[in-house]
Amino acid sequence: MNTRNNQRARDTRERIVRAVFETIALEKKPISRITVQNVCEKVQINRSTFYAHFLDIYDVVEKVEADMAKGLTERFLVTLDAGNGLSACFLSLIEYVREYQDFYRVYFSTSNHPGVIGVAWELLQDKLQGLSYRDLGYQSEEEMRYHGVFFIHGFTAMLRLWIERDCQEEPRELLGFMLRMQNTELSGLLS
Repeated sequence: MNTRNNQRARDTRERIVRAVFETIALEKKPISRITVQNVCEKVQINRSTFYAHFLDIYDVVEKVEADMAKGLTERFLVTLDAGNGLSACFLSLIEYVREYQDFYRVYFSTSNHPGVIGVAWELLQDKLQGLSYRDLGYQSEEEMRYHGVFFIHGFTAMLRLWIERDCQEEPRELLGFMLRMQNTELSGLLS
Protein backbone atom coordinates (compact mmCIF):
# COMPACT_ATOMS: atom_id res chain seq x y z
CA MET A 1 0.00 0.00 0.00
CA ASN A 2 1.37 3.44 -0.81
CA THR A 3 1.93 6.15 1.76
CA ARG A 4 -0.71 8.45 0.30
CA ASN A 5 -3.43 5.84 0.83
CA ASN A 6 -2.19 5.14 4.35
CA GLN A 7 -2.38 8.85 5.15
CA ARG A 8 -5.87 9.05 3.66
CA ALA A 9 -6.98 6.08 5.77
CA ARG A 10 -5.55 7.72 8.90
CA ASP A 11 -7.27 10.99 8.03
CA THR A 12 -10.60 9.23 7.47
CA ARG A 13 -10.27 7.34 10.75
CA GLU A 14 -9.49 10.58 12.57
CA ARG A 15 -12.49 12.34 11.00
CA ILE A 16 -14.76 9.49 12.10
CA VAL A 17 -13.43 9.65 15.64
CA ARG A 18 -13.78 13.43 15.73
CA ALA A 19 -17.38 13.22 14.45
CA VAL A 20 -18.34 10.70 17.15
CA PHE A 21 -16.76 12.68 19.99
CA GLU A 22 -18.08 16.02 18.74
CA THR A 23 -21.56 14.51 18.60
CA ILE A 24 -21.19 13.38 22.20
CA ALA A 25 -19.68 16.66 23.42
CA LEU A 26 -21.41 19.34 21.37
CA GLU A 27 -24.77 17.76 20.73
CA LYS A 28 -24.85 16.08 24.15
CA LYS A 29 -26.03 12.92 22.45
CA PRO A 30 -25.51 9.64 24.30
CA ILE A 31 -23.45 7.01 22.50
CA SER A 32 -26.49 4.75 22.31
CA ARG A 33 -28.28 7.33 20.12
CA ILE A 34 -25.46 7.95 17.65
CA THR A 35 -25.82 5.96 14.48
CA VAL A 36 -23.28 4.97 11.87
CA GLN A 37 -25.45 6.79 9.33
CA ASN A 38 -25.25 10.04 11.38
CA VAL A 39 -21.46 9.80 11.47
CA CYS A 40 -21.19 8.95 7.76
CA GLU A 41 -23.28 12.00 6.87
CA LYS A 42 -21.11 14.28 9.01
CA VAL A 43 -17.87 12.90 7.63
CA GLN A 44 -19.29 12.55 4.11
CA ILE A 45 -18.25 8.94 3.64
CA ASN A 46 -20.05 5.74 2.71
CA ARG A 47 -21.05 3.24 5.36
CA SER A 48 -18.60 0.75 3.85
CA THR A 49 -15.78 3.21 4.54
CA PHE A 50 -16.88 3.48 8.16
CA TYR A 51 -16.99 -0.32 8.48
CA ALA A 52 -13.51 -0.60 6.98
CA HIS A 53 -12.29 1.17 10.14
CA PHE A 54 -14.76 0.27 12.90
CA LEU A 55 -17.41 -2.31 13.77
CA ASP A 56 -19.87 0.21 15.21
CA ILE A 57 -20.02 3.42 17.27
CA TYR A 58 -19.07 1.59 20.47
CA ASP A 59 -15.99 0.23 18.70
CA VAL A 60 -14.92 3.81 17.89
CA VAL A 61 -15.13 4.77 21.56
CA GLU A 62 -13.44 1.57 22.77
CA LYS A 63 -10.54 1.93 20.32
CA VAL A 64 -9.97 5.56 21.25
CA GLU A 65 -10.14 4.63 24.93
CA ALA A 66 -7.56 1.87 24.35
CA ASP A 67 -5.29 4.22 22.39
CA MET A 68 -5.49 6.86 25.12
CA ALA A 69 -4.80 4.28 27.84
CA LYS A 70 -1.81 3.02 25.87
CA GLY A 71 -0.47 6.55 25.43
CA LEU A 72 -0.99 7.34 29.10
CA THR A 73 0.78 4.16 30.16
CA GLU A 74 3.65 4.67 27.73
CA ARG A 75 4.19 8.19 29.07
CA PHE A 76 4.27 6.81 32.62
CA LEU A 77 6.64 3.96 31.75
CA VAL A 78 9.04 6.13 29.74
CA THR A 79 9.33 8.41 32.75
CA LEU A 80 9.79 5.43 35.07
CA ASP A 81 12.34 3.75 32.79
CA ALA A 82 14.32 7.00 32.66
CA GLY A 83 15.01 6.46 36.37
CA ASN A 84 12.54 9.00 37.67
CA GLY A 85 10.51 8.42 40.80
CA LEU A 86 6.78 7.85 41.03
CA SER A 87 6.07 11.55 41.58
CA ALA A 88 7.62 12.36 38.19
CA CYS A 89 5.65 9.49 36.65
CA PHE A 90 2.33 10.78 37.99
CA LEU A 91 3.25 14.30 36.90
CA SER A 92 3.73 12.94 33.38
CA LEU A 93 0.24 11.38 33.57
CA ILE A 94 -1.32 14.66 34.66
CA GLU A 95 0.50 16.49 31.86
CA TYR A 96 -0.78 13.89 29.39
CA VAL A 97 -4.35 14.43 30.56
CA ARG A 98 -3.94 18.19 30.15
CA GLU A 99 -2.45 17.71 26.68
CA TYR A 100 -5.53 15.68 25.66
CA GLN A 101 -8.06 17.51 27.79
CA ASP A 102 -10.58 17.74 24.95
CA PHE A 103 -10.77 13.95 24.83
CA TYR A 104 -10.90 13.66 28.62
CA ARG A 105 -13.62 16.30 28.90
CA VAL A 106 -15.86 14.22 26.64
CA TYR A 107 -14.70 10.95 28.16
CA PHE A 108 -15.33 11.97 31.77
CA SER A 109 -18.70 13.51 30.87
CA THR A 110 -19.91 10.20 29.40
CA SER A 111 -18.31 7.73 31.77
CA ASN A 112 -18.55 7.19 35.51
CA HIS A 113 -15.94 4.47 35.70
CA PRO A 114 -12.17 4.96 35.79
CA GLY A 115 -11.87 3.54 32.26
CA VAL A 116 -8.69 4.97 30.76
CA ILE A 117 -7.03 5.35 34.15
CA GLY A 118 -8.10 1.82 35.10
CA VAL A 119 -6.78 0.39 31.84
CA ALA A 120 -3.50 2.26 32.33
CA TRP A 121 -3.34 0.88 35.88
CA GLU A 122 -3.83 -2.67 34.57
CA LEU A 123 -1.05 -2.17 32.02
CA LEU A 124 1.19 -0.82 34.77
CA GLN A 125 0.53 -3.97 36.79
CA ASP A 126 2.28 -5.94 34.03
CA LYS A 127 5.37 -3.80 34.62
CA LEU A 128 5.21 -4.56 38.35
CA GLN A 129 4.96 -8.33 37.85
CA GLY A 130 7.30 -10.18 40.13
CA LEU A 131 7.06 -7.66 42.95
CA SER A 132 5.24 -8.86 46.03
CA TYR A 133 2.93 -6.79 48.18
CA ARG A 134 5.76 -6.62 50.71
CA ASP A 135 8.08 -5.12 48.07
CA LEU A 136 5.53 -2.33 47.67
CA GLY A 137 5.18 -1.73 51.43
CA TYR A 138 1.85 -3.46 52.06
CA GLN A 139 0.97 -5.84 54.87
CA SER A 140 -1.11 -8.14 52.66
CA GLU A 141 -2.39 -8.75 49.14
CA GLU A 142 -5.82 -7.56 50.27
CA GLU A 143 -4.46 -4.26 51.56
CA MET A 144 -2.68 -3.71 48.24
CA ARG A 145 -5.87 -4.46 46.25
CA TYR A 146 -8.00 -2.14 48.39
CA HIS A 147 -5.44 0.63 48.12
CA GLY A 148 -5.25 0.16 44.35
CA VAL A 149 -9.03 0.52 43.95
CA PHE A 150 -9.11 3.52 46.27
CA PHE A 151 -6.24 5.16 44.43
CA ILE A 152 -7.60 4.56 40.91
CA HIS A 153 -11.03 5.96 41.74
CA GLY A 154 -9.64 8.85 43.78
CA PHE A 155 -7.11 9.81 41.12
CA THR A 156 -9.79 9.57 38.43
CA ALA A 157 -12.11 11.79 40.49
CA MET A 158 -9.34 14.39 40.91
CA LEU A 159 -8.65 14.40 37.18
CA ARG A 160 -12.37 14.64 36.41
CA LEU A 161 -12.76 17.69 38.69
CA TRP A 162 -9.61 19.26 37.24
CA ILE A 163 -10.95 18.84 33.69
CA GLU A 164 -14.35 20.26 34.74
CA ARG A 165 -12.47 23.29 36.10
CA ASP A 166 -10.64 23.68 32.73
CA CYS A 167 -7.30 22.60 34.21
CA GLN A 168 -7.02 25.79 36.28
CA GLU A 169 -4.24 24.39 38.42
CA GLU A 170 -0.83 23.62 36.97
CA PRO A 171 0.03 19.90 36.79
CA ARG A 172 2.61 20.25 39.60
CA GLU A 173 -0.02 21.82 41.85
CA LEU A 174 -2.46 18.96 41.16
CA LEU A 175 0.33 16.46 41.86
CA GLY A 176 0.91 18.24 45.19
CA PHE A 177 -2.77 17.80 46.07
CA MET A 178 -2.52 14.10 45.27
CA LEU A 179 0.66 13.58 47.26
CA ARG A 180 -0.72 15.41 50.28
CA MET A 181 -3.81 13.18 50.14
CA GLN A 182 -1.62 10.09 49.97
CA ASN A 183 0.41 11.23 52.97
CA THR A 184 -2.51 12.36 55.12
CA GLU A 185 -3.24 10.03 57.99
CA LEU A 186 -6.99 9.41 57.91
CA SER A 187 -6.92 8.28 61.53
CA GLY A 188 -5.77 11.78 62.53
CA LEU A 189 -8.63 13.33 60.58
CA LEU A 190 -11.25 10.99 62.02
CA SER A 191 -10.29 11.12 65.69
